[in-house]
Amino acid sequence: MYQFIAERAQKIGASHPQAFLKMLHMLPRGLLARNRERAFRATLRLAASASPFYRRKFEEHGVDIKRARRPEDLGSFYLGPEEVRAAPESFVCAKPELAVESSGTTGHAARVFLSYDELEYIARQAIILKGVYNISEQDRVVSTFDYGFCLDGLLASKGIPYWKSFAMCVGRVDPAEIYRKMSTYRFNIVMSGIPWLARFTEVAEAEGRPYPLKLLVGGGGGGISRRTREWIERFWGAPLCVTYASAEAATDLGFQCLERDGYHLNDFDFFVEILDPDTEGYGEIVLTTVRRKVMPLIRYRTGDVARLITERCRCGLPFRRLSTIRGRRDEIVASVWGNVHPDFFEKILGSVPGIADDWQVALLEKNGKQTFQFRLEVEDGKPDREEIENLILKKIESSHSLGWQAYTQGLAGVEFAYHPKRTLRTGRKLLRLIDERKSA
Repeated sequence: MYQFIAERAQKIGASHPQAFLKMLHMLPRGLLARNRERAFRATLRLAASASPFYRRKFEEHGVDIKRARRPEDLGSFYLGPEEVRAAPESFVCAKPELAVESSGTTGHAARVFLSYDELEYIARQAIILKGVYNISEQDRVVSTFDYGFCLDGLLASKGIPYWKSFAMCVGRVDPAEIYRKMSTYRFNIVMSGIPWLARFTEVAEAEGRPYPLKLLVGGGGGGISRRTREWIERFWGAPLCVTYASAEAATDLGFQCLERDGYHLNDFDFFVEILDPDTEGYGEIVLTTVRRKVMPLIRYRTGDVARLITERCRCGLPFRRLSTIRGRRDEIVASVWGNVHPDFFEKILGSVPGIADDWQVALLEKNGKQTFQFRLEVEDGKPDREEIENLILKKIESSHSLGWQAYTQGLAGVEFAYHPKRTLRTGRKLLRLIDERKSA
């Protein structure tokens, strides 16, 4: 019944997106939760009967699937990324027809198997974005999301046709080439990863903006700094809405509406938990798929750190929201400055002129002293490095008393390393904070 309702609603929305959006606004959260719980119980039964991995793990953790109603009822059972990477076939519960791979931030890509029916269901979810962004048949869309083995390009090419707009999904084309074709195709909606959109804006800034855009859509789970968002939006005269997706989720786990205040969660298809939240509610995002039949993931630890926002968004959608991603679990480092994370350094570096948006902070051990090395990409030209360093130190002094005390007392060092633009990022994602004390 749950599957029928979800698919029927999608088909209605494909023809009448605004009516579908109004229906979503009226959906009680309780109804969403009850439907999600029914689907979760069906997923548990499938996993226990068809997957040798789940059957063994449920037995090890004493899981009684007949009594479980929500992921929390599974007690100590969690699914780690290393388990999925090691033997993805052991999670398969139905015939696989295609696969996608993660970007492999840790150096080891995860494989996720799907059916064509599942891919089509995922693609139809684009009708929600059509309504939220008020996309019409007169709009002209270009997507440069990558294909390869990853999810981004495939999802865009399958989902955008539900918008019924003129669209070209061209893969990862050089931003300069798209800029040259703007006058020919008159694209007014541009979709790609955040680094690509930033470079595209740089090119247009140097050559001259051809015309304002209606919308930019940025993909990926890494988020975007406030400074970069404001620059891109100001230049193009358009909102930049970011999605939160992963290969393991095999779709957008969340998306930003035009309010751009957190990610609206896909409450139709996922349970999302926050593991071990701190006093602010920040903890590791744990997801459970309730719709997938080929390769369901139950209590999968994503490694990303965020918090749930329970207040209803001003846009009116009933979905819960996820905050911006604070960082990854392996990017939260215990140090003489306390527990530091990428968001901590983003607040320090976000308003410092002369440095680019890509940066990295490494915690080193030098002569028995913890040392924070700020690895900064500098803007074109010759920015005043002494001014940059003084501004960063003043930011630490004004915003983090414990860090400043450790610095002035000689308990921790601070040093700077400068890099040309676009050299720190060697893969699709850049680790913002790394602990190199062990490697040293």
